Amino acid sequence: MKELMTTLERYEDLSKLLLSGVDNIVISLEGLSSTVAQKLSKEELEMLLRDVKLHNENIDDADEMRTVKISIRANQTFHEGMLKDAEAWMQYLSERKSEFAAILFADPSLFYLAKKSQMVEKMIYDPETLMTSINDATWWIQHGVQGIAISPLLTLQETDEIASEVEKAIVTVHGRTMMARSYRKLLTAYQETYELEDNVVENKNLYLIEKTRDGQMPVYEDETGTLIYSENVLDSFNFIEKILESNPMGLLVEGSYIPLEEQLQAIHAYRRILNGENPLEVGKEYREQFGAEPLDSGYYEQKTVK
Repeated sequence: MKELMTTLERYEDLSKLLLSGVDNIVISLEGLSSTVAQKLSKEELEMLLRDVKLHNENIDDADEMRTVKISIRANQTFHEGMLKDAEAWMQYLSERKSEFAAILFADPSLFYLAKKSQMVEKMIYDPETLMTSINDATWWIQHGVQGIAISPLLTLQETDEIASEVEKAIVTVHGRTMMARSYRKLLTAYQETYELEDNVVENKNLYLIEKTRDGQMPVYEDETGTLIYSENVLDSFNFIEKILESNPMGLLVEGSYIPLEEQLQAIHAYRRILNGENPLEVGKEYREQFGAEPLDSGYYEQKTVK
């Protein structure tokens, strides 16, 4: 069964996401995650897990609601001096591993810590833009991880080749995709260089415009560095059938920089497709509803370099 996944951007969105038809909600945590999404503390994580457990316990066979799993986005790069806190998080999570489905990790040091905590089967290798080859994907699967997440910057053909080979892949099908990440505080450096008074840290209203692109690329800086997202919102309605033929284990609707209602309707649209409805008809309805958004096919139908 293919899981429909999405990200939790704000804690207050949880109740609506639980009722959205999604199978798996990916959350972010303080000290583990590098993202524009809200990063939860241990206390907030415990409250969230209680809310999800209560939701799942209140579902019966007559309900249209679905049980929901929780996964963790642990995509931060860990440098010397940071591993002690990461190890404490991994030990804490190992004690609660029955309460979540997976940890999506980027830094191999977390795999090492997962081995120490007997959690390898919970790990999904997700280096964001870097998972681009069958050999890389196969190596991680052979070393016991639950799965891998394919870079959304590949073409449809490349994505299909990897997903078909490993059969334990997550494919991003909707949303703004991560384009670049830097540990450097680039916006702060820009602010200091030009003596700007505006706050640039944790500011979600900043964009970049490249000379070779027309669109606005959201840029965000926090304690983990600088993140740059795509100028367009990916949708996969025109070729989702090809993605499904490659038999991925998960389809991800990325919630970064899209309004909650748009995220919820995207989940509903892909759920309808998984339930057998015509993708082109579903896509047409979605595009009519959100025609003002910069929707396109991302890099699935073109090479990354423009």
